[in-house]
Amino acid sequence: MNIIDSTSIILTDQIGRNVYIGPNCKISKNVRIMDNVFIECNTIIDEGTVIYPFVVIGTPPQDKSFKNEESYVVIGKNNIIREFTTIHRATGLNNKTIIGDNNYIMSGSHIAHNCYVGNNTVISSYAAIAGYCFIDDYVILGGMAGVHQKVRIGKYTIIGGMAKVVKDIPPFMMADGNPAKVISINKEGMKRNGFNFKQIDIAKKIYKIIYKKGFTLSTIKQQLQELKEDLIKNNQIDELKVLEIVLDFINLNSERRLLLR
Repeated sequence: MNIIDSTSIILTDQIGRNVYIGPNCKISKNVRIMDNVFIECNTIIDEGTVIYPFVVIGTPPQDKSFKNEESYVVIGKNNIIREFTTIHRATGLNNKTIIGDNNYIMSGSHIAHNCYVGNNTVISSYAAIAGYCFIDDYVILGGMAGVHQKVRIGKYTIIGGMAKVVKDIPPFMMADGNPAKVISINKEGMKRNGFNFKQIDIAKKIYKIIYKKGFTLSTIKQQLQELKEDLIKNNQIDELKVLEIVLDFINLNSERRLLLR
């Protein structure tokens, strides 16, 4: 028997058995919810998302500072959320845990409070993302990878299975190990997502500046800025797009700081 709170707005008719949907949820049309799913409260799920059995969404965060304030989970369009995944709502009044569009979240994954997961990511089985993390578009997390709270992972980065990520990983990189280290660029991921050889070569140059020359962060920023000026001077627009994604990431303030070595 399904239990659906009267305050929730349910526009889909694709709901399995033994589903619980608590107060103040909004489930859009064409969402498919399979058997034994638990959605506690204050959860918004957009069109085309498929939720497999035994998924738990919108329960209180595993955070001692949470005081039962109103907070939310917001899930976008066309996501696949596989069995036994848990996605917790945020800590802090009116704050949100946000999942974007077109993400593939495999079985047993955990996405904690106040996280942001962008679009087109792959979160492999049993990966765990701690609170306040920022996982940008096209990131791949390997199975059983662990991401420390408040870590940021940049666009098109791949994290190896069982990796322990404790600092920020820039875009276009490949990281692995415990603790994780950046070992290369995500060349295959860039190729699959339509980046050309010149753009891949610029990613290699960026990798060498950050990880091969032993520079401090201030020197890294200076070197990348000089590379930007050179690309502008030579009208290398495609390559500049790659560099600007990296610069935007590095120039943001971060509590965990950039992983350098």
